[in-house]
Amino acid sequence: MTATFRRMLRALIGFAFTVVPQVALAGSIYLNGVNVDGVVNKRFDNAVVIIDAQGNVFITTPAYAPPATNQPVSPAAQGAPIGGTPSKRYFLVTEKAAPGMTQYDIDLFANSKWVRKFLDVEEHVVLELTPYLHAGPNQIHLVAHKAMDTARRSSSPQLYFRIVIGEGDENGRNVMITRKIVDYKRTALETKDFSDEFELAAQ
Repeated sequence: MTATFRRMLRALIGFAFTVVPQVALAGSIYLNGVNVDGVVNKRFDNAVVIIDAQGNVFITTPAYAPPATNQPVSPAAQGAPIGGTPSKRYFLVTEKAAPGMTQYDIDLFANSKWVRKFLDVEEHVVLELTPYLHAGPNQIHLVAHKAMDTARRSSSPQLYFRIVIGEGDENGRNVMITRKIVDYKRTALETKDFSDEFELAAQ
């Protein structure tokens, strides 16, 4: 074995040891909270992509439902934070056709923590949600309770209690939602209670 060949062999071995750890440290890919490592030839439009500090890639898109899998659910889908404070701001805004007429009060939970109750009799409410979120996927839970202990005030589907959540900007006392993420509505026509969950991928 010549000296030149030995030098080339040592160089190749050194290169291998520098490359292999980088491959081993590559993160996993999660689609809508489900591990999809190994999925190929897929295109996701209108998707939010987040890469955490460990190299895990989180893709959120309403256009694709991953097949059933035995792979573990991502930490983000289990409610564990994967990042710090979001760089963007997030707001919740309520809208009512006629306050007090749907007889629905709605509780808001963010990542399994109760935030506040929105009363049907309240006027327009604006709440910044950024302090309750972390960078990456967040779970938003809305629980609507029909207060039927008094006489029913209306059964009109035109009387609604609407909650909109999304990215926004604040200008003085005005808030503008620039990217709507959740659009939730209950009407006076409905009578049962509701419990609905949404995923909010904060950036």
